Amino acid sequence: MQAPPALKLNGASYFIVNGNNSSHMSSDDQDYRNEILRIRRLCDMLVSAHAHLRERFSRKALILDLSILVLAIWLTSVVFVEPRLNVKLTPFGLDPQIWIGILSILALFLSILQLRVDWKGQSDAHKRAFDVYLGVKFACRKILSDCGPLNADDCHRVMTQYELACSTSCLIPEKCFLAEKKRHIQKVRLSKLIDERPAASLWLLRLRHWWGDNLGPRKNERSDR
Repeated sequence: MQAPPALKLNGASYFIVNGNNSSHMSSDDQDYRNEILRIRRLCDMLVSAHAHLRERFSRKALILDLSILVLAIWLTSVVFVEPRLNVKLTPFGLDPQIWIGILSILALFLSILQLRVDWKGQSDAHKRAFDVYLGVKFACRKILSDCGPLNADDCHRVMTQYELACSTSCLIPEKCFLAEKKRHIQKVRLSKLIDERPAASLWLLRLRHWWGDNLGPRKNERSDR
């Protein structure tokens, strides 16, 4: 899923400030501020999504690497040890030669799978996307932290940086987008609750929200009461 592009603002793209005469926020300034807030919100969600996908693919790659390593060590042990020890290294009472063939086929299959899925490459791609969107998020935060009217050049620079990030970063798979968005929203909600109740059980907080969102009364039902 590609992130939506930055808004193209029409009209004047600069602000004129003369001494203390500009104490109120212009309409253009409000447009810029809303757009920077939108970009920061999107980048926050994309940072969480790419971080989770990076860790997931990295974990899969590690499991696959360890599996190949274990099979290679086991296969080497069976081949080079004395024949009388092969029986102890061969499970299920199989013939040692048959077990060597099974280990060889499994090692070959996992090696081909490793090349085909390229989980390491996908993890690295999501890491790069994480770093890019994190930089845009920090740039938005820096602009919004400044007092007074926003600088038009800084806003355009952040918008360009965001559009570049959208065009060059790897995409979030369509089938994963809603799940990643859900995970991010849950993380933000739980983070706020933990700030208020740091000693609360994380598991119980998740259960409470699951119950409220799936089995509890809906907002329109509560409002009708």
